[in-house]
Amino acid sequence: MKVETIICDCCKEEIPKVKKKDMFGIEREYYRIGKLNYGYPFTDINCHNLGLDLCERCAGKISIEMINIRMKLINKL
Repeated sequence: MKVETIICDCCKEEIPKVKKKDMFGIEREYYRIGKLNYGYPFTDINCHNLGLDLCERCAGKISIEMINIRMKLINKL
């Protein structure tokens, strides 16, 4: 049996697993990997596909910083 853990690239903490039932009623384990949100049309950017493993907390912090920078740029126009 292979035990796998994923470590957040930002805070270096282990990303927790959660058990969910799929559409067939089978209970499966999923990692709570965070997604970035930069605003429309870039919502729910999956960082795992880009080679980054972020927890939900770090992904939320990065998303807030990106939105704040975007708002500053918009306000300068």
